[in-house]
Amino acid sequence: MSAPALLVLAGLLPAMAQAAPADTLGLARQVNAQIVHRHVQEEIQAITEAMNGGAGQSLVKDSPAGCQAQMGEAVTTLYAAMAEQVRSGIEEPAYLAAMDKQLAAVYSAEQLEAFLAQSADADIDASGLYREVMSGPGLQEIDDAQKQKVFAAMDESAPSTPALAAAFQAAQAAKDACQRLQIDAS
Repeated sequence: MSAPALLVLAGLLPAMAQAAPADTLGLARQVNAQIVHRHVQEEIQAITEAMNGGAGQSLVKDSPAGCQAQMGEAVTTLYAAMAEQVRSGIEEPAYLAAMDKQLAAVYSAEQLEAFLAQSADADIDASGLYREVMSGPGLQEIDDAQKQKVFAAMDESAPSTPALAAAFQAAQAAKDACQRLQIDAS
């Protein structure tokens, strides 16, 4: 190889080394969006459906007939506000960026590409793939910390948004009205 060719090759090596981390971060963003974030959204959807179909409906059915409509509306509003709180928490830009960065630090570009290829396979167990991705150092800790933050924001005594506070107040008002109706009926 000639000296000019070696100089050209030597000049490309630093550029190639700088491109690799950016490529890895881009792949990490894709893995986060296609595997991690999608799985978390599916979990949230399942929880929301369970709340609306299970616990929420039993609250309404166990209420006196005279206040079932008010209780149903209050429960629906409360669960919608809670679902919005969770959605905004899992879509928080700082959380997504932290997951992207950690995925890029833990996995090579080749590993991230393999995860993406697996996620495109219709026969792949999506939950298993999610667990495999999240088994990397620090990933589950970031996810758990965000979940804890999200659920702490839904504390009835200190809700984090005006919509959630109003939904808790409406649910309590509906519950109080039902109790008054039961007392008056006895």
